[in-house]
Amino acid sequence: MKAQVVVQTGDRKLELTEHEVPRVTAGTALLAVEACGLCGSDVEQYKGAFSAKGIAAYPLIPGHEPVGRIVEIDADAARAWGVKAGDRVAVEPHLSCGLCRTCLEGSYHLCKEVRPTGLPAYGFLPLDFGHGLWGGYSTYMHLVPRTVLHKIPDEMPIELATQYQSLAAGVRWAVQVPKTALGDSVLILGPGQRGLGAVIACCEAGAGQIIVTGLRRDRHKLDLALALGAHHTIVADEEDTVERVLSLTGGRGVDVAVDVVPAATQSIVDAVGAVRIGGTVVIGGVKGGTSRVSLDSDRILFREITIKGVYSQGSPAYREALRMLVENRYDLARLHTHTFGLEEADTALRTLAGEIPGAEAVCVSLHPHQSPPRSQS
Repeated sequence: MKAQVVVQTGDRKLELTEHEVPRVTAGTALLAVEACGLCGSDVEQYKGAFSAKGIAAYPLIPGHEPVGRIVEIDADAARAWGVKAGDRVAVEPHLSCGLCRTCLEGSYHLCKEVRPTGLPAYGFLPLDFGHGLWGGYSTYMHLVPRTVLHKIPDEMPIELATQYQSLAAGVRWAVQVPKTALGDSVLILGPGQRGLGAVIACCEAGAGQIIVTGLRRDRHKLDLALALGAHHTIVADEEDTVERVLSLTGGRGVDVAVDVVPAATQSIVDAVGAVRIGGTVVIGGVKGGTSRVSLDSDRILFREITIKGVYSQGSPAYREALRMLVENRYDLARLHTHTFGLEEADTALRTLAGEIPGAEAVCVSLHPHQSPPRSQS
């Protein structure tokens, strides 16, 4: 059997082709991809930032946010994962060995033993590694042992299901890692999918004040942030972020600052300047080739600021995200703006990147088993 796949062969170079579907063997399964969400890191990968840093090597099948149905599954995998053929699942991207010190200490998402170089995750491994059918930009994916799956209800609209990773990022990065508590003030730098996911997670945690930054061109996202529960927004290319935050917090600064801005590094400087004495800065925005930033280390030292890097989610965050998606108290379908077929992958990525005038994208997904017309909801 052949899978229809999108292969990235170079920077900004995608090809629609076919790939052999490997047989299901011990501990593995075959997934029919219903949809694959796109995030900011897909855009950075498309532009070549990850190839330049050795995180990904061409050719490869991108896509690390797949949702689909189990078509065929080995008995051992069915017992280990608690799923069966026909079940609808969301796939955690990271591949882990389960035996190294990192895995045994509970940080399986940081395991590097599956592949010595690059990122050991679905959507990032090259075609010459194993069976090659690693990414969600495909009609089928082969799931290997120790894949982590989460069941999702059959009745959940696909527009919700594809948001499982962005919402899980908000849960872990804005709440679980910084230990955001009832009444805390939180600054979220960046109003993209993960920034909006952070707004929702902070609302769930009972944050007392949520401030979101964006650019002039992000007005539609900043409006969404307010509709989801943010208290204030800051237009960073029109206002001084730090001054405005200090004004809103009575000069104290926020308890937590979460940077989810892609590419630009000024948001990290702003986060350090806007957080209170003893506060926490969480850095989750992938900067690509511009990741170097100049910080006043004495400011960090004398104010005892904690700075924490994050880049993935983890099962506890996924479980909370899926719970919120099932409950859907925030009407999250409105975040899904664009649907594309596999043959439109290039357009989908450029839409999410803001390269299509007037598109105003928030959440974008590819639907491999259909070729839907471009849509905006």
